[in-house]
Order: sequence, then C-alpha cells, then structure tokens
Amino acid sequence: MKKLAFLLFVLGFSFKFSLAQSSLYVNDKVTIKANCDLNFILNAHADKNKNGGLSLGYRIQILNSSSRDEVYAKKAEVYQKFSDQKAYIIYDQPYYKLKFGDFKTRLEARKFLEEIITVFPTAFIVRDDIKNF
Repeated sequence: MKKLAFLLFVLGFSFKFSLAQSSLYVNDKVTIKANCDLNFILNAHADKNKNGGLSLGYRIQILNSSSRDEVYAKKAEVYQKFSDQKAYIIYDQPYYKLKFGDFKTRLEARKFLEEIITVFPTAFIVRDDIKNF
C-alpha cells in the first residue's frame, strides 16, 4: 500500500512539472507562455553569445616581444607568406604576442607548424581560445 501511495505521489508530482509553464515578459503587449524547455534553450543561446563563439583550440605563437613595432612588422611578414590564416596580436603586459591560426586540434596545428617553422624558426604551438566557424 505504501508503494502504491508513493508511486501515485511521484506520478502526480512529475505530471505537475510536465505541465508547468513559465511566462516570458517581452514588453507591455507581448508575454510568451511556454514550458520550461523554452527558457532553457533561450538561456543556453544567451550563454553561447556571451562566450563570443570561442572554444578551446590551438594557435602557433610566432613572436613574443616588448616592441610593438617589431610585432606589427612581423605580422605583415606573416601575411605576405601565409595569407590563408589569420594572425592575432595579443598584449599581455609588458609583451606583445603574435599568434597565428585557429586550429581545433593539435595535429592540425602541428601540420601547419612544419610549414611555418622553415620561415619562423622560433614558432611553437600554444593552447588558446579560438574562433568557432
């Protein structure tokens, strides 16, 4: 008897939550009434937008220097030789770092490093936030 009462309680409780609706106030004329899944989806979408479309990946660091002019000159040189990838200058006080590419895996970065190391022998792979495409 206790098991049956417990089962009815659980079923009633879960049924109440399955019908639960929440209201999303848009403005004075529009209010959206929907189940909880809509709020979850909207919150997940907002979190993705806050992150800016970044994920963890790899880049190739070409230069680390305190001279801004040197880094920008090296960036121009990188674009002349490898125009198919994007280069990034990050200022991490007191140094400027020139990083190159958006690679999802270390293997992709390694393949490109083999090309770039012939021109820039001090280049190496670093873990970094990369742009999602």
